[in-house]
Amino acid sequence: MVHFCIMKSLALCAFLLFSCTLSSQELFFKQMPFLFYSTVRESFVIWDGDTVYTAKKNTNTWTKRVIHYSEAMSAEELKEQYFPMNTSKADYFVMGGCGKVWQWMGDSLVRIDHSFAHKNQFGSCAYVFHDTLMMTGGYGFFQTKNITTSFDQSAGGWFLRKTKGPMPPDRCNSYYFQGKEDIYFWGGEVRNTLGEDTLHSLWKLHLPSYTWQAVGVIHPDIQLPLIRGKFYPSSAGNWVQLGSRMLRFDANALRVEEYQADRFYDVQGFVAAGDEAVIAMFHHDASGIFVRLSNLTQFLGPIKKQHPMIMRIPEAHEQTWAVVGMLCYGWMIGVLGYYWVLVRRRKRLEKAIEAREEHVLWSELELAILAQFWTAGMYGIEVSEMNHHFNHGDPNFDTLKKRRELKLKELRKKLSLHTGISEAEIYQEERLTSDRRVKKIVLNPAIKREKLGIPASRA
Repeated sequence: MVHFCIMKSLALCAFLLFSCTLSSQELFFKQMPFLFYSTVRESFVIWDGDTVYTAKKNTNTWTKRVIHYSEAMSAEELKEQYFPMNTSKADYFVMGGCGKVWQWMGDSLVRIDHSFAHKNQFGSCAYVFHDTLMMTGGYGFFQTKNITTSFDQSAGGWFLRKTKGPMPPDRCNSYYFQGKEDIYFWGGEVRNTLGEDTLHSLWKLHLPSYTWQAVGVIHPDIQLPLIRGKFYPSSAGNWVQLGSRMLRFDANALRVEEYQADRFYDVQGFVAAGDEAVIAMFHHDASGIFVRLSNLTQFLGPIKKQHPMIMRIPEAHEQTWAVVGMLCYGWMIGVLGYYWVLVRRRKRLEKAIEAREEHVLWSELELAILAQFWTAGMYGIEVSEMNHHFNHGDPNFDTLKKRRELKLKELRKKLSLHTGISEAEIYQEERLTSDRRVKKIVLNPAIKREKLGIPASRA
């Protein structure tokens, strides 16, 4: 009896040591952990070193447990070299660049492959189809790829999938949006080809037949956010976050929903499932990351805009009819063209007169700020780097800040008037990854000297 009591006490201690329940919705971490949704466990997962937190949907309760690593794997190696993937049957960690695969079993990680570190598909698109781990594209051995590989668990290795149709450009670090049977690829880099632009083409791989098809071009309204945003694939949609904007991509409808809120600036991780999401955000004092469960609708708020995802590429018969149409209606272009030019010139003149009457002229200060923006280009300007334009009279910080904000607001309106671009799209504000307290501003690349009538000698 005494022996039984001792064993029972030891079992209870072990349970309390390796697993405990936390009722708090919010957890704090010094560094960013792995975040994912486990289909097989029907739980959100926060993986931080040798500690794992899981929470069932709509429970607001985290369960904490300790993970055991073998001698062939450490928590540091896992974080630096692997990324999580999951199917309906199991959760895995796959080596970046393709190769080794570990499976999460109970409280341990177990290696299930007979492979090696391929180092051939860094920056690939990693996804799951019919419970099979797959990778498309990537970079390795000084070459960007457009290959597709899949993991055969019975053989314990990765195998090349033969695809059909016209092949897309080689690419790595691209976005992907998965539909029911298709997966879409957009953007990315071509590291072995100088000067080739692949940022705006959208390609589709039909997974049951492994057939490629060029779909179209990403819509101009969302090109810039995608180039510079953070991508979060999810079972509840594919998400891209950029500054104060959160975009949800519906690959089946080829539609984009846009949400906007200042709190999106601090988002560092995002996993959605159903009507709930796990969100990692910078702590208010920049001391680390806090992760919390949140209702998806409450966090996102209402939809601000909807965009089509693409500008479609016409089919061959559509192209033929387009040519015929151009020939049939060419005379209309000739007749209306001259009239259109006259009307456009008149409108430009009226607009110029109106602008002058409203004193919409470029001051020396505005020219100096524009010159700074154009010099910085896509990298943008930290707001503090603009202070020298406003420090006349030895102002205090609050006065300097107010001068800067008022001038940027005034310049935004003027640029919108001259370019026809909405005021909201003139600047893009971002927080530095290295220090979230520091804000930088990027000028819309569509705003150029030539369109504003400003010679290079002036700005």
